[in-house]
Amino acid sequence: MKKALFSLLAIIACFCYAHAQHNSESIDRLLCSLGKQDQKTRLNLNRVVQQGIADSIIHYAQIIALTDTANQQHVQQILKNGVPSDLSAEAYHAIFLIIDHADTKFQKQHFNDLRTLAQQGHIPTYDIATLQDRILMHRNKKQIFGTQTVAKPITITQPESHPEMINYVWAVRNPKHLEKRRTEVGLGSMERQAAGHAKFGYNSIFDPTLSKRDIKRLTAQKKK
Repeated sequence: MKKALFSLLAIIACFCYAHAQHNSESIDRLLCSLGKQDQKTRLNLNRVVQQGIADSIIHYAQIIALTDTANQQHVQQILKNGVPSDLSAEAYHAIFLIIDHADTKFQKQHFNDLRTLAQQGHIPTYDIATLQDRILMHRNKKQIFGTQTVAKPITITQPESHPEMINYVWAVRNPKHLEKRRTEVGLGSMERQAAGHAKFGYNSIFDPTLSKRDIKRLTAQKKK
């Protein structure tokens, strides 16, 4: 009887493990797909912005809004029982992207989840630094690591022209030690960050003398 019971328990344990593994694989595939979609929509928007195609800019901006909402619902469901512990690096990165591109409420709600992932080595420390900066900027506070920028409104003077794309680095606390703080969390230099933005057609301006008010004025939408 004991032998039969032990065999039954072993079968149940194997079934549960196989089910959990299958579920984990499904979640991993889903997150990887969501992460790819997150990046694809933004690359498409950036492409039509550079080309100056106004109708397409509106179209892709709407797609991004819908995609982000759907992605956040998926991540909310996945994280309701805690952070999964056996996903791929790509899946964990997707979780970061989706939270990073959400509104401030969602970001703050899942900040500790991402911090746990960073502590476990699943995502880099600079991801947490990036999200921390974004939350601070959205709360109208100075950022710490200089990762966040504000884009100057783009004016399209003629169809399919190539508008000038400028973004300003949001105001930073104690800019004198900014590069040191960036190094500590694994971020490259501000110069390297600007070069990365340039690859996407943006002229990134970092002027530590600019206040939050200055940056808001420089990036404000002009009244018609």
